[in-house]
Parts: sequence; C-alpha cells; structure tokens
Amino acid sequence: MKLPAPPDGIFCANDLMAIGCLEALKELGKSIPEDVAVVGFDNRDIAQFTMPPLTTFHLPMFAMGTMAVELLDDITGGLTSTHDQLKVECPLIERISG
Repeated sequence: MKLPAPPDGIFCANDLMAIGCLEALKELGKSIPEDVAVVGFDNRDIAQFTMPPLTTFHLPMFAMGTMAVELLDDITGGLTSTHDQLKVECPLIERISG
C-alpha cells in the first residue's frame, strides 16, 4: 500500500486471508471498499459477518465431492477419462467489501 499508485482492489486466495487483509487495511486507515475493494474465495460462514461483509466466490464443496466420488467410481469400474481437469462454477457472492 506504500506504492506511489497503490492497488484499489485485492483478491485473496481464501476468505481467511481476506479477513486478515480487511484488518490490515483498517490499521492503515483505509476505507473498504471506497479506498480498496477486497474479495475472498470460498464463502466461509464468517464472511457475511465481517465489517464490512466480505464479497467472495462460493466454492461448491458438495458438488466437488460428488464429482470426485463419481470419478473414483468410474476409475474403479474400469473406465478411463481423457480429462486431466474438472471445472466447477464458483458464483460471486456480492457483499459490501467488493
């Protein structure tokens, strides 16, 4: 934040990092989201209760688990897959921080 042109937004790898980011920015006297927008990733329950509430992406754990079980079932049944990646949609949960 000491750069001549500091960022006006920060995307964090997960919500716990984003909460730490919110606190650090507050200590620096920054206003969120007016000075700096903050966005997390995984939509932990606590995200809605931070001050300000944290904008985040929802990581669909149940859907990911379902996909993993189906893939394991296919593999143990003798099926092979040409996919080296599976993608799931992570919807944006818009709250005040972003």
